[in-house]
Amino acid sequence: MKVAFFGMGAMGLPMAMNLLRAGHEVRTAVHRSAKFVEQLKGFDGFRLCGEKGEAVRDADAVITILPGDAEVAGFLMDDAFAGALAPGAVIIDMSSCKTQTIQQVELYYEQRGVPVVDAPVSGGTAGAEKGTLTIFASGDQSAQEKVRPLFEAMGKTIFQLGGCGMGKTFKNLNNLLLAVNTAATGEVFRIAQAQGLDMDRLYDVICASTGTSSAFERRWKKMQEQQFGGGFKLSLSRKDLKNALSLAEGVPTPLAALTYELMLANSAYDDQELAAMCKLFEK
Repeated sequence: MKVAFFGMGAMGLPMAMNLLRAGHEVRTAVHRSAKFVEQLKGFDGFRLCGEKGEAVRDADAVITILPGDAEVAGFLMDDAFAGALAPGAVIIDMSSCKTQTIQQVELYYEQRGVPVVDAPVSGGTAGAEKGTLTIFASGDQSAQEKVRPLFEAMGKTIFQLGGCGMGKTFKNLNNLLLAVNTAATGEVFRIAQAQGLDMDRLYDVICASTGTSSAFERRWKKMQEQQFGGGFKLSLSRKDLKNALSLAEGVPTPLAALTYELMLANSAYDDQELAAMCKLFEK
């Protein structure tokens, strides 16, 4: 398939690479930074275009994975961009943003006869590199089937979750748990440090016990080795948590709300990996 891909960041770049390895054509236009795009120039099937309208002109699918709501709405809800789409093209938004935002995008394109598939992902940069992402797909069913080969090139587990916006809803609730569990892992880490425990031994014990979680298993060693570069930034996790809280009107969320406040208090480490939550109250 011919794919126009926008959002060549820490997640988007390896996802685009996996599409190319699977034999799909990928083209893009530089939106913010060219540093990631440079790494694709050696791939057969990759083309760098002068502007985004050129990139989408004959594309079968358009994939976006952008930082947040403002970027998703601003990039996709653009008349010139929409007018450049080829007949039959499918828009796939894999960004993490609010449910309402992707539903607005769907309505915008519904009037133009263009299907929108909402398909955020989970699995982090490691999953993006290995092609083992979990994909939360929702929206037009026939469009989902059309682009399934693209999903299979990027992910291992693909869920079909109903109407457009359900992908964002499920993803944001998943990331609420990720944030709360990581904050709890940071607290356990600090207690264990203060008690002078064998950190490797504690890791093994908890991984084999009921207190474990994906957040614990993936981030304990990073906390222990002070490896806070790359990966899922604290600022992005906080943004996703805020998106999840926006779903909770009328529902008490004391744990999530407190975690959000703790993440704000730890904002000095926004550009570091989420494991930097263990630095909270360090001084």
